[in-house]
Amino acid sequence: MLEGIYDKVQKDFTEYYSFINRDDEANFEGKLSASFGKLAFDVDFYGRDRFPPGAYHSEGHQDGMGLCLYLALVKHTLGDGFTLAVLDDVLMSVDAGHRREVCALLKQKFPNTQFVLTTHDGVWLKFMQSEKLVQSTLSFGGWTVDSGPQVWNEGHVWTQIQKHLANDNVFLAAGTLRRYLEFTSTILADNLRARIEYHGNGQYDLGDLWPGVLAAWKARLKEARDSASSWGKNIQDAEALQIESKKRVAATKSEEWMINKAVHYNAWADLQSKEFAAVVSSFQQLLQLMQCPNTDCGEFLCVSPIKGDKEVLRCSCSAVSLNLVPKKN
Repeated sequence: MLEGIYDKVQKDFTEYYSFINRDDEANFEGKLSASFGKLAFDVDFYGRDRFPPGAYHSEGHQDGMGLCLYLALVKHTLGDGFTLAVLDDVLMSVDAGHRREVCALLKQKFPNTQFVLTTHDGVWLKFMQSEKLVQSTLSFGGWTVDSGPQVWNEGHVWTQIQKHLANDNVFLAAGTLRRYLEFTSTILADNLRARIEYHGNGQYDLGDLWPGVLAAWKARLKEARDSASSWGKNIQDAEALQIESKKRVAATKSEEWMINKAVHYNAWADLQSKEFAAVVSSFQQLLQLMQCPNTDCGEFLCVSPIKGDKEVLRCSCSAVSLNLVPKKN
């Protein structure tokens, strides 16, 4: 009985792992067998015999094996009842190319399973989104023992800031706003394909990101306006967006020190609640302009495709779709 289970699980495990590593381990094979009162788990290493996973395979490969073994075991245990899985940051050591293959594996081999995935890796999140593995995402901006995680969404953030201001706590309101702007800037910098000075340590603060985001947003709107003009189409919508954007950006830059990375948000904390409320409002209105107005969508606009020539600035529901390709003469 046990050997029959081992055979089924090792077959599925081998299939899944070979799938995500088909570029270099298409002939991979895993083996489960009873050995001295325990279960022996050995895997092929490029045709050089079988060894325990930790003997020669990298940490990234071992992470991939762990996921594939889990999927094979759950498939055997639940069969068609495998309809929900929660995966908590399971691919931190897996390289980018194989992460894309994991997305394909989950979509192709488990089309009827709902996956809930958690990660603090923004690159992995983008892979999941671009490969259409996830339909929606939530981001957390902290947690407390009493209330649990705090979700980074538009309504929650602005409500949280207003509560701080109602209690005349500008310091907490300023900290929340800055953290949210830094979080949002990482999304917008990627969505708008902004040019950001590279940091080898991967650390970027608001002063590093926000100016590049604003420059990219301005450039994308100009491209949309110029494209419409070249095709002989109505440019009023694009121009209206440019004008309104210029006005809202000016409101956020009324005091340049507010986004100076050397000052951080310390100067904000010196403002009165009423004064800082105006700062909050200006940033909120600018961010809303960069989002889809459809409340069921509300996504930040994104350049498509994510690489190569820029073609369109849109949201996923296509309520906003601005062509960026000019007509060739």
